[in-house]
Amino acid sequence: MGGWLRANCLRICVTSLLVMSLCWISLFSTPGQAIAVDFSYASLDTALTRHVREGRVDYGALSRDRGPLSRFILAARDARPDGWSRAERIAFWVNVYNARVLDGVARRPGLKSVLDVGKTVGIPTMGFFREKAVSGSRRISLNDIEHEIIRKGFHEPRLHFVLNCASISCPALPTHPLLAAGLDSTLDAAARSFLLDRTKNELESASGLKLSSIFKWYREDFMAAAGTLQAFVQRQVGSRTSIPANAPIRFLDYDWSINGHW
Repeated sequence: MGGWLRANCLRICVTSLLVMSLCWISLFSTPGQAIAVDFSYASLDTALTRHVREGRVDYGALSRDRGPLSRFILAARDARPDGWSRAERIAFWVNVYNARVLDGVARRPGLKSVLDVGKTVGIPTMGFFREKAVSGSRRISLNDIEHEIIRKGFHEPRLHFVLNCASISCPALPTHPLLAAGLDSTLDAAARSFLLDRTKNELESASGLKLSSIFKWYREDFMAAAGTLQAFVQRQVGSRTSIPANAPIRFLDYDWSINGHW
């Protein structure tokens, strides 16, 4: 009788603990979403910290030391991010995009511009961005990641400032991966840094705003968030610069030269 009683007490205690654990998870989790605590960006961080300085990439060194970058791309291939939180999915896809761009250049020693990939009769192409590979358990291209997953999936225009296309006029490639923690402040800082970079934008020109062609190509994304391009720029730079609501806008030419050296 004593053994039966002890067994039943133990069973009740275990059941109670399980119920309490499930209640705790339900209180602090979003239904249907899992936090990507088991996915690591350590190998990508190693590649970035070794070969990126102030947004410039040493592609020669990276091409000779592709191990960390290749390990990240391999891990990302089999990941299943669909059930992760929104911030975790954003971080994953931005990091995958930037890693695959780095890999695409490093595999082509001496490449001078991503527009040279697949170029015929001297005509630049976007073939670099159409190459398909498996990431996040899907066979997709860089274009698919940017337009179908990131732009359509998240509707967050500040993400344009953390995507890097291996070109001089792109937003600077950071020396660390994007993380879900503190994502909003990171995106604000990236947008502000890009807008205040006088090699990318001129906000205090006597003739009005001179903006990166990014604002021309993705105008609808920025206007959906703020109504006008002027309003979006003002929101991101804050009190540092006053942007007239009717300021004329001219778009600067885009330099597609490689953002680094061999």
